[in-house]
Amino acid sequence: MKLRDTLFLSRANLKGNRHSNLGVVVIALLCISLTVISLLAFTLSKEINEYKDDFRARTIEAYPYNRNFDEKTLDEISEINHVESIDIEDELRVQFFHIENIYDENGTYEEVQNLINEKDTLISAWSLIGKEKRQVIAGKRLDETPEFSCIIPHLFYPFDEDVYETSGLDYIDGESLIGKTITLNEGSEGFNIDFFDGNEAKRVNIPSFQVKLNIVGVYYASVTADGNPSLIYISEDTGKKLLKMAVEHSGRGDDELTDFMNKPEFHNIHITVDDFDNLSEVYNELKQMNIYVVDGTELGINPSTPVISTFFNILSVIITLSTFIISLILILQSSKNMIDNKKEEIGMMKAVGYKNKDIFCLVTLEQIMMTLRGFIIGIGISAIVVTIINLINYNSSYANRIYIINYVDYLVFTFVALAVVVLVPLICEIMFLRKIINIQPREAMN
Repeated sequence: MKLRDTLFLSRANLKGNRHSNLGVVVIALLCISLTVISLLAFTLSKEINEYKDDFRARTIEAYPYNRNFDEKTLDEISEINHVESIDIEDELRVQFFHIENIYDENGTYEEVQNLINEKDTLISAWSLIGKEKRQVIAGKRLDETPEFSCIIPHLFYPFDEDVYETSGLDYIDGESLIGKTITLNEGSEGFNIDFFDGNEAKRVNIPSFQVKLNIVGVYYASVTADGNPSLIYISEDTGKKLLKMAVEHSGRGDDELTDFMNKPEFHNIHITVDDFDNLSEVYNELKQMNIYVVDGTELGINPSTPVISTFFNILSVIITLSTFIISLILILQSSKNMIDNKKEEIGMMKAVGYKNKDIFCLVTLEQIMMTLRGFIIGIGISAIVVTIINLINYNSSYANRIYIINYVDYLVFTFVALAVVVLVPLICEIMFLRKIINIQPREAMN
């Protein structure tokens, strides 16, 4: 049978199939479920997994409050199950800075400088520690560059605003700043260095001093993991140099701060756990050892995010599975009814020379045409929904960017939906192949 004739007969039979409209609706719902609800669940799960894999999400900070971190104590901590590494904090780990200017050999970067002059700036600088690495999407990594370099987020917003609540922010393209120099200071108030000297908590105020960093790369700042629009990273060596600069700038050459610098047992430590799921076990062990630890890791997360992710995962499974089962039942019923109601027609086709494979192609094509209609409608609706979701969240607060759907992921899920709607009717018709073969030409006389 020619393909043109098969298509003609399939269209004609499809018009007479009273279950076709219902089948189209169910297939459309299946496609929407796969490409919207399942994709949202996948997007959130991917963000949660990125968070769990992040170095800072697996790092516990401990203070030498109850006991000093001498070699014996460090050895005891390293013997705890799941402890991957212990790093002594001897760098300027986290510090807030204001921006004076951003410039290169051609002068000040006017477009950003105008914003800096208009708004209060505030960024947080994190120095890497131990085995911590940060991948870049443009430029160079920190381990490839000299000291006093930094990497910034791909969406850069170095202003003193709550990015997690404010909508419609005009982010700066981080890549446009690669190769420029950023000048920082702590403002007129300076900053404080807090530490423990034995069991005594101490604070030393450091006058503001200027820091210049070369912007060498851009990292992808995901909502749950690597950072936020106002967070920049510097290397561990740069962090150590900055701490020494701060101590020297304090003008207190022989006081308790300098003495503290020479006592690593009084420094904070960072304990990295091999897997996020083992954090609670390590926490309990540390507390039993009478070690003062910070509640929560360095990288926090909104408590509602895992709950929402779990909700969408469950909803996705329920809706996708139920619509799949319903569509499978409808296609099976439709195929059975078609064969039962068209025995005479199939018998006549065999009588005039049509082979079993021709008839199988005919009925299979009819079902595929029905499901493809549902697929086109469903994918069209899901494309509109995904576009609306992305438009809303692109212009919403930074926290809501967790719901932005990657269009590459959308295409992958679209192909999955297409494979499902094509394979399901094919499998159904294979199940009824014997029934088609058993129809004899004499059925045309009934």
